[in-house]
Amino acid sequence: MKILYDNETDSIYITLLDDDIVESQELSDGSIVDYNKNDEIVAVEVLNVKSNPHEINIPSILKSA
Repeated sequence: MKILYDNETDSIYITLLDDDIVESQELSDGSIVDYNKNDEIVAVEVLNVKSNPHEINIPSILKSA
């Protein structure tokens, strides 16, 4: 797992798997979940980390679950 914070955009990017991203899904709370070809979560990006409190409801590992 790798966690990167970008001060310029006030965003955090959490990489869970070292794999190619084939699809991204923006959640209603301003976070983005990236999936690989097996519908596993590869990474999660959270926008406006410092300026807005966040409670992130990350979907299960499989989107269809």
